[in-house]
Amino acid sequence: MGMGQRTLAGETPLSVAIRRLARENDDFRYGIFGNDSRLPMIFQYNPFEHYIEVNDKGELVFTINRGSIISPRIRYNIHDQGGVANYNQMKKRLLNFGIDIKTLESKSKFHLRLPFMWVYGRRDFTISIMGANIYPEDIEQCIYADAELSKITRSFCQCVAEKEDKKVRPAFYFEINVVPSKDLELKFQTSITTNLRKINLDYREAWNEYSDTLQPEIHLYQVGEGPFKMEHGQIKQRRMLKGQLKDYF
Repeated sequence: MGMGQRTLAGETPLSVAIRRLARENDDFRYGIFGNDSRLPMIFQYNPFEHYIEVNDKGELVFTINRGSIISPRIRYNIHDQGGVANYNQMKKRLLNFGIDIKTLESKSKFHLRLPFMWVYGRRDFTISIMGANIYPEDIEQCIYADAELSKITRSFCQCVAEKEDKKVRPAFYFEINVVPSKDLELKFQTSITTNLRKINLDYREAWNEYSDTLQPEIHLYQVGEGPFKMEHGQIKQRRMLKGQLKDYF
């Protein structure tokens, strides 16, 4: 992960080991990172070069401590949500699950007692419906859970669709490299609803009361069609669809 002229933080064997454990166990993930359905990327960083805070919105705020930087960054906020923990804090959290941090470190030669930073992603790409927040990272996990869908999906975006009767429903738009079909739409819908109920506690609880409202709309497009035609040449993919769908044709 980089900002400015040098790397801000990097994955280490220890951070990779922690993320793997979090991927395999929801209770562990919540205990280490907090009550969030998303599986974050986790890094370690040098506190002598970077000072990292978390504001009241759960966003990471960065200050570069080096005096040699050409363009200073003081409390720089790119609106990524995440968290931080120093080495001893992470050690204590791991012990709560019976894991000795030294055991994880013994698998590599990297033994620096560096603090940890984890990143979920942008908060403004989130949709909220019936009290449930749905994150792009949730949808990525739903797609990766199905080998066939992950193979054909190139990109996606999401929004809350308002119907003519003023009712709302989550809507997901997928750019795929095969011809869309009703069978594929059903397969995407099944994967999204099934896996969201597994990984997203808010969605699961809301589903028990508002399953009709939370049943998502699925829209499939071939590469470069529909809302994805505007992404041609862009490096960073758009995750939130804004405005009317007709605006993208």
